[in-house]
Amino acid sequence: MSVIERDLVPYDFEKKVTEILALFENFKALYFDQGFIPELKDKNEVNLFNTFRCYIDHASRYPVKLVQHADPRGVFVETIKLGVGGQVSFSTTVPGITRGNHYHTRKIERFTVIKGKARIQLRKIGTDEVMDFYLNGNEPSYVDMPIWYSHNITNIGEDELYTQFWINEWYNPADGDTYFEEV
Repeated sequence: MSVIERDLVPYDFEKKVTEILALFENFKALYFDQGFIPELKDKNEVNLFNTFRCYIDHASRYPVKLVQHADPRGVFVETIKLGVGGQVSFSTTVPGITRGNHYHTRKIERFTVIKGKARIQLRKIGTDEVMDFYLNGNEPSYVDMPIWYSHNITNIGEDELYTQFWINEWYNPADGDTYFEEV
């Protein structure tokens, strides 16, 4: 047996460094500069995008304020621009209630507060540092949940909280990628 055959390390995908750099540059241009969740062609690109997101300075990035387009009819706000599919949902939460306290290992998730006042908390698994983000529906904004961070959302206002959720994959109870852990 040759040295190459004996020392072969298994891997699950192959890309050139220049191809990964091009993906990361595209992620930066779309995600940071334009607010898009980029098109992710396969699970490897989802994993690379999640790796890219792990290196964000979350404390200085969030919450991201959204642009409100107002006219005499009311206000229109774009909450997410997608190059991928997924699932959009919303919840109402009564004052004082906390939802969440779980983390994901692969899912891309965005919480957008559209009415009421909320505190979103993030804590990286294995650490004690908790980041608090305060959002108000009067200034619609969002926080993206990084993988391996336990997260929750609490209604800290006196009125009902309306939150829109986007996640890059439909919920599958047989493979939920949702692990409960207090922030």
